[in-house]
Amino acid sequence: MAGKQMKPSFPHPAMPGPLFAAALLMLALLCLCPGCERKQPVAIGDTPPEIAGTGLHGESVGLDRFRGRVVVLYFWADSCCRDRLKLLEPFYRKNRDRGLVLLAVNEGSPATQVESFAKSNGLTFTLLADEHATTMERYGVFGFPTVFIIDGTGIVRQKVLGEIAVEQLQKLVERQFAIQREAQAQFEKSRPR
Repeated sequence: MAGKQMKPSFPHPAMPGPLFAAALLMLALLCLCPGCERKQPVAIGDTPPEIAGTGLHGESVGLDRFRGRVVVLYFWADSCCRDRLKLLEPFYRKNRDRGLVLLAVNEGSPATQVESFAKSNGLTFTLLADEHATTMERYGVFGFPTVFIIDGTGIVRQKVLGEIAVEQLQKLVERQFAIQREAQAQFEKSRPR
């Protein structure tokens, strides 16, 4: 039996076909591709992504710095919202001493252009330029204006897509102030004296 070959007693596994190989490759790419997943937009009840930077007036900006205060986060673009933004200045002045923070994030314009607009219109609330739309993308903003109202604990309590009258914005903010007052009163009652 010197020249005879022995056959193995187990069958050879079938080689995967091209369709199977392509499906396996797609699965590997989906699992390993960082940043490929689509992020969900920020919704009511969410803790929003951090915003950190320097405002156009030179102030340090970060949502964590505004804990305990009501924050109106107003995403806007030059193409639609310049006139509306001017209407927010009296609203801000009326509420800032009550603990309101108004943070207006411009999408797409250079900081110098946003700063010039703010100065020429006497805007004193905090403005940020999001030139590369990274903040807008993290929040899932796809239209302007988009407004988030964040409570003192850092939770999104309202989200408004599109224009909102200043009177309606005032009502939403008043509601958050009332909730904060009630929570403070409950806390005071529960503290031993």
